[in-house]
Amino acid sequence: MIKIVFFAPYPEMIPVIEQVFRERPESEEIEYEVIQDFFNNRLDSVDADAVIARGFTAHTLKKKKIPCAELKSTGYDVLYAVKRCMNLGEVERIAVVGAFNMVYGADKIELFYPALTVNCYAEDDETKLETAVEQAVSDGNQAIVGGYSTVLIAERHSVPAVMIESGIEAVNNAISEAIVVAHLTEYERERQAEIANIMNYSFQGIISVNRRGIITLANSYCYTFMRDRKSSVTGLDIREIFPQLPIGEVTQGRRKVLSEIYEYGRQQVMVNCVPVEGESEDFGCVLTFQSVDQIQTEERALRRRLRDTGFVAKYRFSDILHKGKCLESVIQDAMRFSYSDSNVLIYGETGTGKELFAQSIHNSSRRKKNPFVAINCAALPENLLESELFGYVEGAFTGAAKGGKMGFFEIAHKGTIFLDEIGDISPSLQSRLLRVLQEREIVRLGNDTVIPIDVRVICATNKNLKKEVELGHFRQDLLYRLDVLELNLPPLRERREDIPYLVDRMLEFEHERTGSILREISADGIQLLVNYGWPGNVREMRNFCERICILCSKERAGEAEVMQALPASGNGRGR
Repeated sequence: MIKIVFFAPYPEMIPVIEQVFRERPESEEIEYEVIQDFFNNRLDSVDADAVIARGFTAHTLKKKKIPCAELKSTGYDVLYAVKRCMNLGEVERIAVVGAFNMVYGADKIELFYPALTVNCYAEDDETKLETAVEQAVSDGNQAIVGGYSTVLIAERHSVPAVMIESGIEAVNNAISEAIVVAHLTEYERERQAEIANIMNYSFQGIISVNRRGIITLANSYCYTFMRDRKSSVTGLDIREIFPQLPIGEVTQGRRKVLSEIYEYGRQQVMVNCVPVEGESEDFGCVLTFQSVDQIQTEERALRRRLRDTGFVAKYRFSDILHKGKCLESVIQDAMRFSYSDSNVLIYGETGTGKELFAQSIHNSSRRKKNPFVAINCAALPENLLESELFGYVEGAFTGAAKGGKMGFFEIAHKGTIFLDEIGDISPSLQSRLLRVLQEREIVRLGNDTVIPIDVRVICATNKNLKKEVELGHFRQDLLYRLDVLELNLPPLRERREDIPYLVDRMLEFEHERTGSILREISADGIQLLVNYGWPGNVREMRNFCERICILCSKERAGEAEVMQALPASGNGRGR
């Protein structure tokens, strides 16, 4: 059912309007009300899907953005009124007075009547109508043509007047237009309801502001966040909420506010504010904001989910197998390091357990409930390593994933990032890493938004970085940043007292894992292992134990079985 309100421009027209409504083919689908229009009629309380009006009333309705179809006065209607006015007597000067959209151009009528002078007084404000009539009289016009209000004013001034009438065809056309307007209004209403639902389900504040800085719309999050405000924020100046916001620069298109921190009361919020293009005064800017506390809470939840997907440290100091004092002193140093947030640089040959120590430090620190992210810097080419470390936005480079990707530094937020083989990164990456360590913030590839991070950095290398600095291969200032706490892991050949114990534990592990027959190695075999150089350190020993368990078909391996499982060296084995 469509509801239409028709403002009848003069009383005699009411029966005509009602007749047209009754005779319309869709009359049963239309609920209508006909109201006598009069000077300064109240329009704000009109309840209808569409309104039909003429002259000043139609002009006012459109200014108020009330859905309106105009009852148009045609040139013929004005011409007919002028002709009737001429029949009043010997009239040589006629004034056509009324709303601009109704009478503009009426002075061209005198082209049809050479002996007649027609003066047009077109106004855009109904309150100026009486002044216009008085001016027309003062200008020597003998009669007046206009709308209903114009005729009443003319009669008060004792001036002959004829009203411009609208015919039945104009009424019918106006109703047809009103039906179209009503359908469009309903569509817009549904669209607005859909947009309102989307906005109100948003987990951040959304505010629309016009060019004067006045709030025209605010979603439900705003009221949830601004609990101190008991009434609507619509109609307030946005500067009452965010006094420091450069709203003038934004609405004039000179500036965009992106991810800037402002205060609301004692709370910090992250604000985005961008201009909206459009000629209307209602188009100023759109502002979105979110509580920093909420962002941090969501960020922690995200980090926790990322941690649950595998960014965890599995090992602790109790998992580091040793017997002698050589490694015990290193473990004690590492445990002390874990109480600090300073960067750690671990030196050690391949296979000495650098990541094992890094994970243990993390699991003994206050960051243990947060992510541990490990990346081998020597395993990836420079461009791929950069994108993995710092992340990227969509379209940053050919092949970039849709939606972009979070980098390892972001994933490790509040936790630890372990950069293995740090001595192998390129000079350009060294520069970027230095900035991250200095500023504690990163920028994704292809973006200009700065992302703060809170990450502890543990690095490892098998190179002598001090010599690399002397050779010009490594930045000295980066080394100073990384080498705050230094841990030197001894190779296995320097802690030979641990070898029998390590072999025994690893054989036990392999026996349980694979069900192998081998359980132990003879004293002669152990001595061979103690004397062996172990260039691959503990990793090589683990491989040896797995290999001998596969090759040996006895419960006790002797010297021959050990020689068979040790890597070949020239014509002999393991020596």
